Amino acid sequence: MRGVDRILIALAGLVLLLIAQNIYLLNYRRQVQQISSQLSFIMEHESRKQIVTQLKPKEISRLVRECNNLLSRQTAMGEQFSRKNQEMNLAVTSLSHDIRTPLTSLDGYLQLALRTEAGQEKERYVRLAQSRIQQIIKLVDGLFLYTRLQNPEYELELRPVDVVEVLKRNLFTFIEDFTRSGEEPELRLPEQPVLIMAEQNAAERIFTNLLGNYFMHGEGSLTVEAEDKQDKFCIRFTNRLKAGSSVDTEKIFTRFYREDPSRTRHSSGLGLSIVKALMVKMNGNVSASSASGTFTIHIEFAKAGKEHPHEHLS
Repeated sequence: MRGVDRILIALAGLVLLLIAQNIYLLNYRRQVQQISSQLSFIMEHESRKQIVTQLKPKEISRLVRECNNLLSRQTAMGEQFSRKNQEMNLAVTSLSHDIRTPLTSLDGYLQLALRTEAGQEKERYVRLAQSRIQQIIKLVDGLFLYTRLQNPEYELELRPVDVVEVLKRNLFTFIEDFTRSGEEPELRLPEQPVLIMAEQNAAERIFTNLLGNYFMHGEGSLTVEAEDKQDKFCIRFTNRLKAGSSVDTEKIFTRFYREDPSRTRHSSGLGLSIVKALMVKMNGNVSASSASGTFTIHIEFAKAGKEHPHEHLS
């Protein structure tokens, strides 16, 4: 009987083990079903909830952890997409307004020119219409350039450029604007050439946008000063902000930045974002600072090495 008892005990133990295993597997299966149900609910309702479980076996815990990581990433991507979509909607609205406004005035000036008999008056309306056409061209050109610069494959052909000469030349093109403003720029620039690695048209566009930004949003005298470092050449543009205006220096180089209402006049909000994109393409850097009503933009170019002789100047 002892042998039979042992067999019965062993069988009883085996049965209990199988029952326990089946219970565990049922609970395991129930946990997987609960995870599936929670995932379905989260996806259907776009919920921010995370998956929770009662049992914590190693495999289930790892599955839950990975699922929650994926949900967190999806939530972050969804928020990013929502922000980008909102930015795009604002951008489209902004650009539509920027283009529609000069188009409306263009149409008005042309109609006035057609109705006017006096030669001088007609010529004045035509000139005003032409200025609106140039404004539209400038807006579209800025948008086109910004779009090209966002392409990682778009590269600039860098070569030695005398940055001081390019800057002075650009300052001269704004001589009428300085005359109208009654302000004369204070220049602290070296007399000798300074070679940087750049694409000349890109360098000119950078200075044009920075000077245009000053006339549109700044006031008082503009100070332009340079600092020659070992392998970098830094230029600072400093001016006072218009009364009542403010600048978010963290966002000012983002596309379509218009936090300050004074930054909307004849501006697409792309000028400084184009400056930043061009500086990055030329291995440079740009930043901004503001304190006590004074606004400064810092640009930093990579200097040309000794292997680039002066005869290759652009």
